[in-house]
Amino acid sequence: MLLSLLFTIHYATTLMFGIYISAFFLGVKQNRKNIITLMGFCALIGILHVICIRMAGTVTSYQLYPFSTHLPLILFLVLYYKYSLTASCISVFSAYLCCQISNWVGLLALRLTDLMEWYYIARILTTIVVFFLLCRFVCRTTEAIFAKKERGLYLFGFLPMLYYIFDYIATKYTDLLYSGSKAATEFMGFVYCIGYLLFLLVYFREYESKQEIRQYGELLEMHLLSIQNEISQMKHSQKKMVILRHDMRHHLDLILTQLQNGNTDAAISYIQDVSGTYDEALITAYCKNDMLNSVISIYQMRFSDRGISLECSISVGGLLSDQEVSFCTILSNALENAMHALEKLKTKDKWAKLTISNKDNHLLLSLENPVEQIPVFVDGIPVSRKNRHGIGIKSMVYYTEKLHGQCHFSVTNHRFVLKIII
Repeated sequence: MLLSLLFTIHYATTLMFGIYISAFFLGVKQNRKNIITLMGFCALIGILHVICIRMAGTVTSYQLYPFSTHLPLILFLVLYYKYSLTASCISVFSAYLCCQISNWVGLLALRLTDLMEWYYIARILTTIVVFFLLCRFVCRTTEAIFAKKERGLYLFGFLPMLYYIFDYIATKYTDLLYSGSKAATEFMGFVYCIGYLLFLLVYFREYESKQEIRQYGELLEMHLLSIQNEISQMKHSQKKMVILRHDMRHHLDLILTQLQNGNTDAAISYIQDVSGTYDEALITAYCKNDMLNSVISIYQMRFSDRGISLECSISVGGLLSDQEVSFCTILSNALENAMHALEKLKTKDKWAKLTISNKDNHLLLSLENPVEQIPVFVDGIPVSRKNRHGIGIKSMVYYTEKLHGQCHFSVTNHRFVLKIII
C-alpha cells in the first residue's frame, strides 16, 4: 500500500516537474493564471497516461510516453503559449534531462538501503528541491537563451536532445545500456565531446563578432569624444556670432565705403573674411544636448556636400550621461549608413528624414530614406555579404541592447525605415 502511494506521488511530482519546468524554461510567467492552466494540463496528461496503462499495460504505456506526454506538451507550448516549435522541443528535452538528477539520487538511495520505498522518497524530495532551485536561479537564464536566434538554440539543445533519444533507445525500448556493451556506455562521452567542440566553435565565432563590434564602437567613441572637445570651440564661435551680429552695421558701412571708392577687390576680400568667421559657427542647436547637436550638424553638412537633403525633427531634452556616447554612436552609424545608401541612388531625389523624440520616459529615433536595392534580412536585421560591411548595423544593435532598448528595420515601397526605442 505504501509503495503504491509513493509510486503515485512520484509519478505526479515528476509529471508536474516536467510540464512546469518546460514552460518556465521558455519564459512562461510564474503567475496564478499560468500555474492553474498548467495544473489543468497536468491533470489531462495524467488521465491520458492512466488510460494508456489500462489499455496497453505499464511497459507499453511508458514506451508510448513521448507520444502521450511529451508530444502533447510540445504542441500545447506552441499552440497555446505561441512559442516556436524548436524552442518548445528543446525546452521539453532540457526538462527531461533535469529529471535525471532525482533519478540518480533515487538510485543512490536504493543502493544504500535496498528498499524501493526510499527510492521513491528520495526521488520525490529531490524533484521538489530541484524544481524550486531551477525556478529561482535558472529559469531567467533559459528564458533569455530561448529568446535568441535559432542557431543558438540548436547548440543549446544539442545535448538534451541526444540524451533524450539515447535514453529512450538504450533504456526504454531496449536494455542496451544495461547489457554491458562498451559502445553503449561510452556513447554519452562521445556525445558530450561533440557537443563541447561545437560549443567552442560557435562561442569563438560569437566572441570574434562581438570583438569586432566592440573595436568598431571604440573607434566611434573616440570620434565622438573628439566632437565633444570641439564643443568648446563651438561655444566660442557662438560668442563670436553675437559680436558679428552686433557689429554688422559697421561691417556694411566699411564694405559700402570700399565699393564707393572703387576698391572692389578689398570689399570682396573683406566679405570673404566675415563669411569665413560665420562658417566657424555652423553647429545648429537642435536640442539641449551639445554632443547630439554636433553629430546632427556634422552629418547635415556631409549630406549637403553630397547634394542630399536631411530633414530633422528633434524634440528631446538633454540625454542622460550614461546614454550620451552610446546613443550618439547609434545615431552616427544610422546616418552614415543612410548617407552611403543614398549615394548609390541613381535618381537625383536623395533625401533622409530623421526624427528624435521623447515619449513616456523613452527615447525614440526614426530614420527613413529611399533605397534602390532592397537589403537581405536575417532574423529581422539587414546583412551584407561583402567583407568588412554591415559592422555599422551590428554596432547599432549592440549599443541598443546595451541601453536595454529595441531596434526595428524594415523596407516599404523602397523606403528603408529604422526605428529605435530606448
